[in-house]
Amino acid sequence: MSVVQPIQPAQPESNFADLKALLLDYPDLTENADAQCWEMLAGAKLQEIPARTVLFHENMVCEYFMLIIEGCIRVFKESSEGREVTLYRVEPGQLCIHNLNSLVDGSNYPIIARSEKPMRGLLISRSAFKKALDESTSFRNYVLRTLTGRLAQMADLISGFAFDRLDLRVACWLNEQFERSCGRPIKVTHSDVADELGTTREMISRILKDFEHKRCIQLARGKIHLVCKHTLHLVSLGKGKVRKDLA
Repeated sequence: MSVVQPIQPAQPESNFADLKALLLDYPDLTENADAQCWEMLAGAKLQEIPARTVLFHENMVCEYFMLIIEGCIRVFKESSEGREVTLYRVEPGQLCIHNLNSLVDGSNYPIIARSEKPMRGLLISRSAFKKALDESTSFRNYVLRTLTGRLAQMADLISGFAFDRLDLRVACWLNEQFERSCGRPIKVTHSDVADELGTTREMISRILKDFEHKRCIQLARGKIHLVCKHTLHLVSLGKGKVRKDLA
């Protein structure tokens, strides 16, 4: 990973404008930021990060705090058998709660965070983060609000794993992907879907074949086409006959 020229505090006016421009996706952080918060941000380094770079891994102590400017990070858990499950993604305007947790209490990072595409991020040292957390009321409140919001999302995720049928989770996931693609085919393999939802490729293949039989989707090599949005939505609500081997 190559470090881009850090933002220098020598020219406050221009650097303030540069920071504001870079942090447009973080209005909750910047709009009410106090002097101590801006001091932390002024010392950040802008860094280019290649796709599929592991930013944090299990048992790692985080040495920096990251604000994403461009790109996306996938945060996931990997089992001893090599299976994966996506916990959440971090995009511009969002924070990784496990990165925050490691910085706040010094605990090791418990999972894996990897860039999905080339990205840019502002990196803030652990010492600067701790100083701002101690001295900046605005930054401390921002961190607490972020942690609270993300924890609620994690509770929903755990609830889904515990109580929702796998076929419903697949249907909901497909609905989200087609919503993002505006109904265009999504480029994804059965293994990719299995990694997203923490199951096996064989189970995903069975479920997708069943959805194809219901005329919700059409499968192609490395792609899934949307056939009927309404039918897929009904399936995601649990309406219709359920195959026992897919529950």
